Amino acid sequence: DNRFQNTSTTAPLNLCLEREVKEFDLADDTTLCPPERNALSNFYDSAKGAEWTNDANWLDDYISHCGWNGVTCNDMNRVTELNLANNGLSGRL
Repeated sequence: DNRFQNTSTTAPLNLCLEREVKEFDLADDTTLCPPERNALSNFYDSAKGAEWTNDANWLDDYISHCGWNGVTCNDMNRVTELNLANNGLSGRL
């Protein structure tokens, strides 16, 4: 099961999203901060993820985005499906 990629090769999510401290701006480093994880994080915020019925593992610093509820990835940790039906999404995309 590849849902949890080797997190020793990626940076914790909070460091990837930190833009206020120039020394920690890793968002553009695609090796340490997978772009799909950053995009899903933005989606979570826009769709009011904190209010979802099930937001298991979303935005966890040390769990791959492939392990977030409703996210399916292939062997290369690329998102192949996002299934959040009946999960109480709202907000503006």
